[in-house]
Amino acid sequence: MSVKLHLTDYLKGKSKLKIPVAGGVLGAGKEILTIGVGTVSLVVLTIYFLVALPGVTRLWLSLIPNSRRERVRLMTDEVFDRVGGFMLGNLLTSAVAGIGTYIWLTAFGVPYALLLGLFVALFDLIPMVGSTIAGIVVSLVALTKGLPIGIATAAFYVLYRFLEDYLLNPRVMKHTVKISPGLTIIATLIGGTLLGLIGALIAIPVAATIHLLLEEVAFPRLNKK
Repeated sequence: MSVKLHLTDYLKGKSKLKIPVAGGVLGAGKEILTIGVGTVSLVVLTIYFLVALPGVTRLWLSLIPNSRRERVRLMTDEVFDRVGGFMLGNLLTSAVAGIGTYIWLTAFGVPYALLLGLFVALFDLIPMVGSTIAGIVVSLVALTKGLPIGIATAAFYVLYRFLEDYLLNPRVMKHTVKISPGLTIIATLIGGTLLGLIGALIAIPVAATIHLLLEEVAFPRLNKK
């Protein structure tokens, strides 16, 4: 039996359903595409940065006086280790989101389970908004199996978003980036508020770097006074 979504009333504004994106469904699709392209671009730039990292590090250390070069080198290595830990942790939580999506959709017979799982894993790399956007898209696809399954899928993503933001992600970052769960949440919120998507993406590495500098430089000097 074929299932019809009847989107005509939504597009004409007759329905009470409101999509918080200018331009309705077309605008929402455009925004999702823009965010997706931005995410892929950021991943590509990150890969290029990692490839060029040894040369950048040598140039940076050549600018440091020889008497302080070894200590700066150790701190630089620790910063890069924490940034790498952030990337690893982000990939881990995204993999959990993708696998969870695939299992959920397969259990209820929702079509394109594997493709949607990959879609969720990609968008989950975006802090704060990525999993929400992916959850909306997957919930709309789940409606093709009936309203109860669509609602259940939306509830699943609301619950997962809460667990990821306040339980999974902070604890993963605590072990990979070595900053507390509370600082992880605060840094992401501040970065997202000040610089939007880019701010949310770089907030945790920046917070980890500042935390390291305070531990290794500022606090020891204050304790000597």
